Amino acid sequence: MYVVIRMVAFRRLWLNAVASAVSIGGDFVLVGWLAHSVTGDAGWTGTAFALLFLPGLLFGAPAGSIADRFNRHHLLRALELIAAGMLLGLAVVFSLGEAGLVHVLAMPFVLGTIRSSQNPVRLSLAYDIVGPDNAMAGIAGVSLGTRLGTIFGALSAGSLAEVFGLSGAFVVMAASHGLAWLLLGQQACATTAQVIDREPILKNLAASFAELRRNEVLLALVLVTAVVEVFGTSFSTLVPNLTHDRLGLGAEGIGWLFAAQAGGALIAGFTLFVWTPKERQLLAYVFVITGLGITVMLLGWVHSMVGLLMVLALIAAAISAWDILTQGMMQSSVPEHLRGRAMGAWIFAIGSAPIGHFQIGLLATAIGADWSLYGNGALVLVTIIAALLLSPSLRKL
Repeated sequence: MYVVIRMVAFRRLWLNAVASAVSIGGDFVLVGWLAHSVTGDAGWTGTAFALLFLPGLLFGAPAGSIADRFNRHHLLRALELIAAGMLLGLAVVFSLGEAGLVHVLAMPFVLGTIRSSQNPVRLSLAYDIVGPDNAMAGIAGVSLGTRLGTIFGALSAGSLAEVFGLSGAFVVMAASHGLAWLLLGQQACATTAQVIDREPILKNLAASFAELRRNEVLLALVLVTAVVEVFGTSFSTLVPNLTHDRLGLGAEGIGWLFAAQAGGALIAGFTLFVWTPKERQLLAYVFVITGLGITVMLLGWVHSMVGLLMVLALIAAAISAWDILTQGMMQSSVPEHLRGRAMGAWIFAIGSAPIGHFQIGLLATAIGADWSLYGNGALVLVTIIAALLLSPSLRKL
């Protein structure tokens, strides 16, 4: 941890992650609040969240290829400005009239596109800066910064939306990207490991899929990520409904529940930043996925505000630790010139989330939120057990 903190380039990237994450924190709050306010239906809320993650499936692999093809520092700065412009555009759109179903469906896709383009660049840049020996600590540190910004964004977005409307919230989110651009600095970070691949994008993509076919460890991690993403993270679709139906709260209540998740993820990120499991990564990986399955099932059982806050914090801690471990393991399993594409593969894998959001939204409408959460949590447990039984490469990590 201390080696990483002493790196000026890493501190810049960390501050960039904090500022950019203020915008990310608003995503779930605004998408959930708008969908529930306009439609009042768990199925449409699930559809909105599915569209938030769909760009990862569509653009994750190309974003990873672009991250390997250009200087990541300059690319990330450009993406911050593009994100600010897109959010200001959304502010203008929502200022022109009352929100309807078209807004419910279009807004999350735009927000998802911003996130899926930035994540592979920032995560692979973190590895570049700290080097392979400190890769897990570097990724955990970026995650920690992201969670700090997310807490502020989740708390402020709901309040801003209720007082100033969605347009006001989007203006603040755009400003956070402008600040992120400024904090990263004009001078290129002194990276230690980036190997820029100048091959055309299509050849880069072909190399990505060739590596996926050849590399059994990477393939196993991608498949586990895709399935756990479906059943382990789709619970967020039901948070607006749980807030309204169990607690009788609105957008501000949604903000508090998402802030609790950010707090749990913050604790997990700090733990992995301080203590990096270099020798027992597989054990930690299995532990956090198992914990995720159990806590998703618990979410179907609790009905109090305190209970929901605690369980959501535990779920988010498990997801945060799982993400950090997966990102480090994926980048360590590929050659240097493919690390951006490894993160593109991760974005592609979590692009399976729309299936989960559709699934749990429809399932909750049919059988209720509690039984939907029981079933999805159980399927997370089945997934990790099946992966260990069927993948010798994964067991050898």
